[in-house]
This record gives sequence, structure tokens and C-alpha cells, in this order.
Amino acid sequence: MPVSVIRQLALPRRLAAITALLAVLLVAGATELTLSLAERSRLEDLRKESVDLATTLAAYLTRIAPTGDPSALRVGVNQWSRRHLTETTAAVFLRQGDQLLLAAASDSTVTRAADDFDADALELSVVGVQFRESPHPAWQVAVPLGGARWRAVLDVRVDTGRLEDWARQERRRAYSFALAAAILLSIGVGILTSRWVGVPLRSLLRAMQGAHGGAESGPVAREVGPREFRAVARGYNELRAALAAREQESAARAGLLALGERARELDRQAQTEEIAASFAHEIGTPLSTTNGHLQLLKEDLRRTGDVAAAERVALVLAQLDRVATIVRGGLGRAAWPQPRAIPTDLRARAAAMLRFLEPSLTSAGVTAEVVPAKDSTLVAETDPDLVDQVLLNLLKNAIEALSPGGRITLSTGREDAQVFIEVADDGPGLSPEARSQLFQPFVTSKGQAGTGLGLAVSRGLARRLGGELAYVPTEKGTRWRLTLPPPRAG
Repeated sequence: MPVSVIRQLALPRRLAAITALLAVLLVAGATELTLSLAERSRLEDLRKESVDLATTLAAYLTRIAPTGDPSALRVGVNQWSRRHLTETTAAVFLRQGDQLLLAAASDSTVTRAADDFDADALELSVVGVQFRESPHPAWQVAVPLGGARWRAVLDVRVDTGRLEDWARQERRRAYSFALAAAILLSIGVGILTSRWVGVPLRSLLRAMQGAHGGAESGPVAREVGPREFRAVARGYNELRAALAAREQESAARAGLLALGERARELDRQAQTEEIAASFAHEIGTPLSTTNGHLQLLKEDLRRTGDVAAAERVALVLAQLDRVATIVRGGLGRAAWPQPRAIPTDLRARAAAMLRFLEPSLTSAGVTAEVVPAKDSTLVAETDPDLVDQVLLNLLKNAIEALSPGGRITLSTGREDAQVFIEVADDGPGLSPEARSQLFQPFVTSKGQAGTGLGLAVSRGLARRLGGELAYVPTEKGTRWRLTLPPPRAG
């Protein structure tokens, strides 16, 4: 897990922000609900107080002005106004015909006229109460006066502006407290979450990050924080231990499989060497006899003057001597002879091998050539006899794989610190099954015509020479590369 993921672990900050938001919403909502209920309750209390005030004033005016005298009404209203708050105003309207005219007011600035609400209260002889929004919020109480003797209506209005100012101040103060409480709460939640959640999660993530290279090399997660996180860390540690044990078991099994495969390979190699030693013993005597007869034939051809035939017999004798040397090594040590390390011209060896196999090429209807190269000679520090043996095996396989008209090319070159010679053909190539079993002894695609030893022996010889024999993938046909050490410097 990248380190940036651990650094961006912002769960404590997110929880703190969410807590602050919820705290603001909850406190603000509770405050608004409480203030609204308190404002409504106080507004209702003020309504009752307004009605009591209006009815008290109506009784007082009726007592001091039993006949509805306007001057008496003005004196009563003025005396009342000096004893009450300025937020309350009162006006008396007398019935004169179909109109209600202002007869007395608690303040000289009160110039309002009677409205329909006053007229309805007087007409129905009931005390009316309503809340007015304009021009200023206030309770309006209309109380009929005079009874049947004279007709008038008392209009008392109690301003509720101070109540609204109080509500605004309380809201402002409550919201300030709510914001401060939310900030403190978010800080506390952030600190606690960072300690109880952030620290355990970071410890677990670091342990998981270290386990990318393997469970066995991964660190142990610290069991810190609340009980739930300790349980998670404990479960991770148990899982890590189980995976580490499984990795060790898998590595042990892989080692056993490798040892088993190596044992089988050594067994196949031993079988190969045993069979080769048996063959060497059986063909040693015929080879010696054949060599003697070919020597006599070469002398006879020279005496008769057939130089070309004598050279061809000499070529066969050279290959026969090489085979005899290999057979003697197999009889003496049950192995190939110790390789020599002499400068060897690879292009010359390739050309000589094509001349030796000329009858086989002609019989199969196959053409072969050494591709011209930038270097006219390419020298390797190797044993020419063993190089001939590898080339012989590769060319023999190519001839057997090609149909009449097929073509074989031999090319040389350099790669890094070594030189190489390649044998390629334009035949059908190797099947996927054959490629998966390359160089395994006794595995052949030729049926009864093959032994399955050519490639295995050739790679063994290449390695004894300090080089390698490898299959080179190609679009068409088959290509083999024999890599050999270059000449020593100096």
C-alpha cells in the first residue's frame, strides 16, 4: 500500500467535521424550537395581559365618566397613561350617528381612526382581541363602553416589538453558543477519533504495506486502540502467520520438486552414458577394421592417380578417426574425451561438415550453404572435433525434417563476449509439445527412427566446451545457435 494512502487517512478529520455539522444543526434546531415556544408563550401571556389591561381601563373609564362625557374620558385616559409603559396606547371612540369619532387618547400622537374591528366589537357588544402586523406588531383589544346609555369603544394596543427584539437577541446569543459548542465538540471528537481510530488504522495499514514483499517479511501489526481494532490487528497477525507458514511450505515443496527433477535428470544422464559406453564397446572393433581398409583404399587410389577419390576417402578417414577417439574415450572413462581448447575457424568447420554430408544432402534433395558474413573467418577457442559432432547432429536432424527442395543455411557471428554458429532450415518447425520437451534424453518426434539422444548429447557437448546450445524461435522452420568462447587475448 502506498505511503500516500496512509498520509491521506482523514477519517478523524471527517468525523470531526461531520460531528461539528451535526452539533450545529442539533443545537441550532433545539435552540430555535425552544425560542419559538418561549416566544409563543410570552406572546400569549402578553395577549392575556393586554385583555386584562383593556378591561380594567374600560371599567375605570365607565366609573369616572358614567354619561360618556368626552372631557371626563380624556382625564381618565391621561391619568391612566402616566402609570403605564409607553409601549401601550389607548383611544376612545364615541358613536355619533353612524360614525365612531375619537374622543380621548393616551398620547397626543395617537391620531388613528376607528377601524372595522372596533365597529364589530361595539356592534356585537363583545371584547375583541387580534394581532396586528402593521404598522407595528401589536395586540389590539376592543372593549365596548357605556352600555345602553351611551355608545363608545375603547381601543387598546400593546406593542410587541420589544418581545421580538428579545427573541432576536436570544437567537443571536444561542447561535453563538451553539457554534462555540460545535467547534469544541469537533475538536474533542477529532482528538479522540485520531487516538482511538486513526492510530490503530495507521498501524494496521503500515503492517499491510510491509507485507507486500511476502507475509514472512511483513511486520507485525501493533494491537492498539479500542477492543474492536485490537481484534482486527490480532486477526491480521494470525492471518500473516498462517500465510508465512504456507509460503514456507510452498518453498519447501518447490525445493523438493526441483531436487526430484534434478535426480531424474541425473538418472537419465547416467542411463545415456551407460548406453553410450555399451555402444562404444560394441562398435570399437568394427571401426578399427574399417579404418584399416580405408587406409589401404586411399593408398590404392593414390597409386592409380585418382586424386579426387583419394581426398574423399581422406575426408571419411578424418571423421572416422574422430569417432574412434570418442569411442576410446567412452571405453576408458565412460564419458566424452576431455575437450581441447585450440583456435578453431567456425566457418571452415561448417564448410567441411557440409562437404562430409554432401551424399546425404544429395540423396534427400536438400541444399545447404554457409551464408557469407562480414568476417571471412570467425575463430573460437574450442575443440574442433566436438564442434563437428554438434554440427553433425544438428545437420542430420535438419536433413531428416526437410522434404525434397528444402534448404539449410549455416551462419556465424558475434554476440557480447562470445562467437556463435547457427544452423537453420525452412522446414515445418517444432510443435509446441516438442518445444516443451527440448533436450530431454529419449524424447523424440521421429518415432522408431530416432533415439532422442542427439539434442541432449549436443547440449552436453556445448556446455563442456564452455558454451551453450539454444533453440532460437523463428517464424518458419527451425533455428539452433551454438555459442562458443572466443580466442584468449594475447
